[in-house]
Amino acid sequence: MKKKNKIAIFGPYPPPLGGISVHIQRMQNFLKEAKIEHTIFNHSMHEELDVISTKKNPFWYLRFLLMKEYSLFHFHQFFNFHFWYYYLFLKLNKTPFIISIHSERLLDDTRKLNKVNFWFLKRLKNVNVISVSKSLHERLLTLNLKSTYLPAYVKPTAIKRKNIEKDGRILFLFSTWKIDKKLSEDIYNVPLIFRFLKNNKQKFKMLFMIGNKDGSDLKYLNKLIDEFKLLDDVYLLFNESLIDYIHNCEFLVRTNKSDGYGVSLQESMDLGVPAIASNVCQRPKGTVLFEDNDIDDLSNSIFKTINTNRDILLSKKEELNYHLELIELYNSFL
Repeated sequence: MKKKNKIAIFGPYPPPLGGISVHIQRMQNFLKEAKIEHTIFNHSMHEELDVISTKKNPFWYLRFLLMKEYSLFHFHQFFNFHFWYYYLFLKLNKTPFIISIHSERLLDDTRKLNKVNFWFLKRLKNVNVISVSKSLHERLLTLNLKSTYLPAYVKPTAIKRKNIEKDGRILFLFSTWKIDKKLSEDIYNVPLIFRFLKNNKQKFKMLFMIGNKDGSDLKYLNKLIDEFKLLDDVYLLFNESLIDYIHNCEFLVRTNKSDGYGVSLQESMDLGVPAIASNVCQRPKGTVLFEDNDIDDLSNSIFKTINTNRDILLSKKEELNYHLELIELYNSFL
């Protein structure tokens, strides 16, 4: 079959809401503006114009190996087995492709599986890898891999302001893609922000937004809330867009133990709300940083933020147009 001047994009697409799915959804608007034909192969259930659901069926991985009608594939990495799959795709399909790696977990040298992942990556020397993390980008360059440092942030394109009734306390926002014990303790560090809230519940209330309710362990979440005695101090919202609610909050907090960038941080600041985050990776300029997993430094950073003029805090952020750089990269293949 003759190749079209068209891009195939594989990754999650909302719903549910998550960092990668929101990135792909927002990029779609800019692809249309740039008149770049595309098909999004959604690793979830939702379908619409130019979005085809794979329904998480492994059969699609076989189909991609035989799919030759596209000029470019863009794979968003979110499973470990993807690394060996890319090597297989390189050998069998021959179509140029891009890989976006959205997490720094590949840098964890204690994970034996990462040695295998790097083994496959080293054999993709002519494949374009997009690293949303600067640290990962620098590591890949040391391996002579073709890495482009390009954070996944894409400016919000449609905002519906939804209000929350307040009770006089300072409301702040905390968000995760989904929640279970492993994610909570190893990645998002939910216990840390809960400790802060427990110590300061008279002054603060937390809006906790979880993008994927069906994929979350709600029993664990309720147990955690009960353990910290925060039943009246956490406002839970599921499957909603962060940008629609951020205006209700005085600041956003991201306590991750590992991360790639923190799209929500730039998003928050672009919408006029200060952002606070752990210093585990390169963060958007203007983010108030605290020492990873340090409750005292987190507390100090939060109180410093609420006691500093918002305009002063936000004056340090920068205007980002990463989406235009990605469009330029796409066009170089078309």
